[in-house]
This record gives sequence, C-alpha cells and structure tokens, in this order.
Amino acid sequence: MPKLLVLALGMILSAAGLLAGDLTITSQVTGKGALAKDGSQVQYLSATRMRVNHAGSKTDSLVDYGQEVIYSIDHGKKVTTKFTFKDMQETMQALEDQMAGMPEMVTKMMFGDVSEVKVEQLGPDTVMGRPCKKVRITLGKMVEDLSVDPSLQFPIKDYAKSMAMLNRAPGPMGALFKRVYQETAKLKGVPLRTRITGLMGMDVTTEATAIASTPIPDSTWALPAGYALKDGGKEMKESLKGKR
Repeated sequence: MPKLLVLALGMILSAAGLLAGDLTITSQVTGKGALAKDGSQVQYLSATRMRVNHAGSKTDSLVDYGQEVIYSIDHGKKVTTKFTFKDMQETMQALEDQMAGMPEMVTKMMFGDVSEVKVEQLGPDTVMGRPCKKVRITLGKMVEDLSVDPSLQFPIKDYAKSMAMLNRAPGPMGALFKRVYQETAKLKGVPLRTRITGLMGMDVTTEATAIASTPIPDSTWALPAGYALKDGGKEMKESLKGKR
C-alpha cells in the first residue's frame, strides 16, 4: 500500500500537459521523505495515457485511462505489477471500513484538518525562462507551492476526476488527495515547479528542466519484455483478508 500512496503523490508533484497534444517533461526531483528518490524523472502525457520514469527509484508507472489499468514497473526486481481501477477502488473501500473506528484525534495528528483548504496567490515566478504564477495550497498539514505556467493545460479531460478515481486512498489521506486534485485542476495552467512539505516528514521539490510537445512514440507505452507479471489487485485483496 505505501507504494500506491507514493505514486499518488508523485503524480501531484509532476503532472503537466499541453492542450490537445502530447507532452514530455523531464524534471529533477530532490528532497526528503517518501518521494525523496533524488534523480531525473521523465513524464509522458497524452489524452488517454500517462507514464512516469524515475531514474532515482528505478521504477516506472504506466497508466491507461481508457483500459482503466495501472502498471508499476520495478526495474531492479524486473517485475511488472498490474492494478485495475476497479480492484484499487474496492481495496480502498475495504480499508476505509477498517479505519472507520480510528479516533479523530489520531487522524488530525497525522494529517491535520483536511476539511479546510487555503489557496494563496504569491506573485510572479519564472521556470526555464517561462513566466509562471506562484500559488500556495495549504490543506491540513500539507503545504504545496506551485509555479504554474498559464500557457499550458492538462491533456487529460477532467483531470481531477480521473486522478481522484485512480489514486483513491482510505480515510483522511483519501480526502486530502481528492481536495489537492480538485484545487490543482482549478489552476489555469500547469505546475512546472512544485514543492510539497509538512506531510509525514516530506519536503520534496520537482522542477521541470526540459519540455517537448512532439508526438510520443507508441513504443513508450510498451511494457518491458522478460519481466514477471504480478496481479497487484489480487495480492491487495488477499492481504486484507489476512488482516480480518
């Protein structure tokens, strides 16, 4: 389960896109916490698919919104793990049921009050020579600073809905993710620099270093040959049964 939460936050950190066209963004990731795998990250975005390759963690994620499936690719272990959206949603619902009895005081200590969100406009900024607007989103204990390029736009239709469905998480974490995607989708533009702090000791910055809008080759979406294929949805369900 921690890998799914890391993947969800990773998509907040690096999501970006152009209107009606493919986009490839190369970024540098630095910091500490769950996402602090320092190194180069390449994100490929189209209207129906997304892939993130991270050199630091030697893992890739491939999302196909049309097929409603996500693959986690571990190059170190040479294993590809498959999750369907349906399996992930059912698993998260089961986890929510298990967490229903958790005291509110405990959840607030971990995440803060995720029912309130604050959005601040911090003025102009520049990333890669591109004019941006700096925005701060505070939600619970999490603070997200974004330098947003208003000339860009997400390629995925209804980005917030798609990401919230894909990255559903139990309890307060799930509420936090949903609100973050909603607020990010309201921004007129795409974050080229993002820093997230305050959540579980996290302090991670992702900054774009190169942007290309050429069509993404079909080979980019291919799974690596020779890797073992695991059913992640089945494993998650079996794990939950063992905890009952």
